[in-house]
Amino acid sequence: MKTKNTLTIFSVRSRTLNLGDFQLSDQESLGSFIRSKFGQPGYCVCYLDHTVLIGKYEDDALQFDNNDLFEPRFIQKMRLFNGTQELYLWRKKDNWYSGRLRVDEEGDETDVVEAHQVLWGTDYAHKNGFTRIFEERGTELILPIENLTVDNEDNRVFIKTRNYIIDETNDDSYKQAGYADCRFVAFTDKNGIDLGVE
Repeated sequence: MKTKNTLTIFSVRSRTLNLGDFQLSDQESLGSFIRSKFGQPGYCVCYLDHTVLIGKYEDDALQFDNNDLFEPRFIQKMRLFNGTQELYLWRKKDNWYSGRLRVDEEGDETDVVEAHQVLWGTDYAHKNGFTRIFEERGTELILPIENLTVDNEDNRVFIKTRNYIIDETNDDSYKQAGYADCRFVAFTDKNGIDLGVE
């Protein structure tokens, strides 16, 4: 395989809004929460108790392959993201969740490390605006990207992540850098060009 994971360090303006604790009891409360906090087209990765779903958020609705719907009580964590922001939720207990909204291009200047990590999948099949990428050994992902082509050479899909650096002072009064936060940004090709949702 010719593709490589890459790391890039640069500065962006960014701010974080802590959303505190909140309840999500049904599809309606989840949809209302997403509209009020995120409200833009983007991707969605949901880590549920029984599976991982990758979809998109468009027209004020989550959209997954096979119109998969789920009750909020099954969410372990959930990331809604696009090029400028990410809404990240995680379950605390029962129907109680916590979360944060990270918005770039606003706020204070901060250093970031951006990574492009190759996803499993060297073969593909299209279906109803989604593409299933898979390998012989059974690993598969269903992505909300139409007409995607992958192979074991140059045509691979990457997830772009952004890691936000913070300087901290340890117990011995030495400064050291670490990651304060991480967010998903986009699915890209090998050249870092975003695929699918703008």
